[in-house]
Amino acid sequence: MRVIQIVSIVLVLIFSASSYAKAKSVNVVSIQLQSTDVGDFAKMKSLAIKAKEQGAELVIFPESSVFGWLNPAVFTESEPIPGKFSNQFADIAKSANVWVAAGLSEKGPKAGAGSLPNAYQAYDSGILLNPQGKLILHHKKYNVLKNAFNPEDCKNILNEDQCNYTAGSLSDITAVETPFGKTSILVCADAYIPSEYNTGLAIKTLKSIEPEFVIVPWGITAGQQSECGTSGFNATGFTSEAANFLKTAFVVGSNGVGTRSYGKYLPSVYCGTSGYANPTGFSVEAKEPSAELALFTINDIFTAEAGPIWNNAVDAPKKCPNTCATYKSKWDGQWWTTVWGKMSVCECVIGG
Repeated sequence: MRVIQIVSIVLVLIFSASSYAKAKSVNVVSIQLQSTDVGDFAKMKSLAIKAKEQGAELVIFPESSVFGWLNPAVFTESEPIPGKFSNQFADIAKSANVWVAAGLSEKGPKAGAGSLPNAYQAYDSGILLNPQGKLILHHKKYNVLKNAFNPEDCKNILNEDQCNYTAGSLSDITAVETPFGKTSILVCADAYIPSEYNTGLAIKTLKSIEPEFVIVPWGITAGQQSECGTSGFNATGFTSEAANFLKTAFVVGSNGVGTRSYGKYLPSVYCGTSGYANPTGFSVEAKEPSAELALFTINDIFTAEAGPIWNNAVDAPKKCPNTCATYKSKWDGQWWTTVWGKMSVCECVIGG
């Protein structure tokens, strides 16, 4: 009888320990590409290889990394996906032996009457490729800025008074399993949360999928460099809002740096300020906002506020699992008090 009791205690301890979630981490490098380097695949490959040498498992290039955002060349020179340019990003992934995410324009339907013979509509797309160069995710931006191209270019190329990128479908918003968890990709404004200026349909659609890891090629700009980093001109700020809205995922992105030379609303500069955020919205921004390479180690473990927790035996096991479940996560058994008598936090792991 005594032996049976001892065995029972051991089994209970083993079960309790195994019921806690285990964390993992991923090294991500945001490549804050200079606007003068878009389309320079030799330069982009060298940056990816350098990032790999720093420990990167995933590298992210910004929105419109082939032509630059609002470059009218997208209407005559874009290629399909898969195609010439996505294949060059695949070559980067294979050469550097890393996952690669990037924003790039994509050839759309034939342009209308009166347009140039080689003119096509263009999507503002994002892709994710694995280290073998296989296309894993492909998303066409849904929330495009209306009439943002230079009207003169619109008339000369498309025979239209004003023009914009062609919007993708909400059905493009999907998630797949990767080493980073249940992974999705959005392009820039698709990651904006609902507001009086934005319906938020793209991120609402993503929220319904409950992703665990979201990649965003950003194109955040300001009218002048001094505005960069402030509210509305900070890529990590938008990243934080997206993560807090989703509540199930880490969100990480990359924004460009340098002057934007195309489209309306000039002068304009890309603001850098890349970073990531956890499901509570807590964020980490690049130490140097305009650094060419910004390395982040993202642990899929985070803390969530649970109100006061009074003891380890009863109160923590009661409150922490529910707190973590709010973020579709699992408690890892750890908690501590941040403000005595008022606030404690529980440690949660995405996916569990």
